[in-house]
This record gives sequence, C-alpha cells and structure tokens, in this order.
Amino acid sequence: MFTVINKKKKFEEVLDQIKKLLITKKLKIGQKLPNEIELSESMGISRSSLREAFKVLSVLGIIEGKSGEGTIIKQADPENLKNIMSLVAISKGLNTNELFEVRTILEMGAVKFTAERRNEKDLQRIETILQEMDQLSYEDEEEQAKYDFLFHQSIVSASQNKMLQILVEVISDLLGEQIKTTRSELSRSPDILKRFQEEHWLIYKAIVNKDSEEAERVISSHLTCAQAELIQKKVE
Repeated sequence: MFTVINKKKKFEEVLDQIKKLLITKKLKIGQKLPNEIELSESMGISRSSLREAFKVLSVLGIIEGKSGEGTIIKQADPENLKNIMSLVAISKGLNTNELFEVRTILEMGAVKFTAERRNEKDLQRIETILQEMDQLSYEDEEEQAKYDFLFHQSIVSASQNKMLQILVEVISDLLGEQIKTTRSELSRSPDILKRFQEEHWLIYKAIVNKDSEEAERVISSHLTCAQAELIQKKVE
C-alpha cells in the first residue's frame, strides 16, 4: 500500500501518500495504521520523519493516537483548520475585498442549491434567525453580527452540499470577523443596516419560492452593495 519515498521532504511525502490513500479509499475512517517501525520501513524513511508527518496530521485532526490501539484515521473536524486558515490568509495578505469576492462566489452557488433543495426545517431555521434579527436593536452590534453570520451560514447548510459546507466552515472565522467589522463600520448608518435586513428577507422569500435565479441575484447584489458601502465609509 505504501511506497518508498525518494523525493521532497520526507514528511511532505508521507502526507501526500496518506492523502492519496484517503482519496482513493484505500485508507478509511477508523482504520488503524501499521505500527511506526513497519510504516517507516515500508516507506524507507526514518522514524523521526514519520513522527514529524504524524504531528502535522494530528494537528489537522486526520489521525489520532489511542493508547493500546495505535494510530487511527479519524474523521477530520473543520474546526481544527480554522485558525490555520486564518493565519494563512493573513500571512498571504488577504484583504476584505478579496474575501467579499470569495463570499459572493460561494454564497451564490449555495443559495442556488438551497432554493432548489431546501426543506421545511431549513426554512424554519432561516426564518427564525431573521425574526430574531428583527427584534434586535441596530446598536447591539455584537448580536446583530452573530445573527447576520448565522443567516448566511444557514443558507450554506441548507444547500445539502457537503463540500460547500466544509469550505465555508474552514473560513468561518474570517467570514464572521468580516461581518462584524462591516456592521461596526456602518453602525452610524441605520438606514443601510435596515436595507441589509430587508435584503435578507428578499433572499429568504426567493428560497421559499424555490426561485434560484432571484435568490442568486439578490444575494449577489446584497454582498456587492455591502462591499461598496464599506469602501465608501473608509473613504469618508
């Protein structure tokens, strides 16, 4: 199953091999890996290189060492990737405009699927979030930002697309911070925040009506306008 490593840094090749074996389902969730000696010999690497790779996989939540059981492949939790993704984005110089563009791409796709696939439970959840937002004062920035994020997250959740859900979950810290910053910057513009909420309801209405084209149009306009308002605020 495993092959001798000749190229790259040793631990990188270990990561590549395990990734490929998971993709091809030759390794499965819950499966026990060979012991350290056997695995290092089959790959032709030192045990220290293998341990280095295992440390990375453990941080990512891909493997778990269990006393008396050895090393087990586990189902990764996107929660483990949030901080890493945030640090990578910051180190790469990701700016808020680029994040808005990514959000527009992801959420237009998500809302299309949601309008086509949503069920009554999904609709109830989205409606409840919007009703909660209606009851909040625009001065309550923290709670408004919390429910604003939950609204957008609930649309992705209702898309029934696991890959979209994972992608958004991995960058959720970045998204949540952007929403919080946007609402804070516009806190002295209640008319704009009111319009945002009206647009939320229009998105919900399109989802209820299973009108995917309208849902895509409104959410694209919503995010584009939010981006424009934030840019304008910074210029003033």
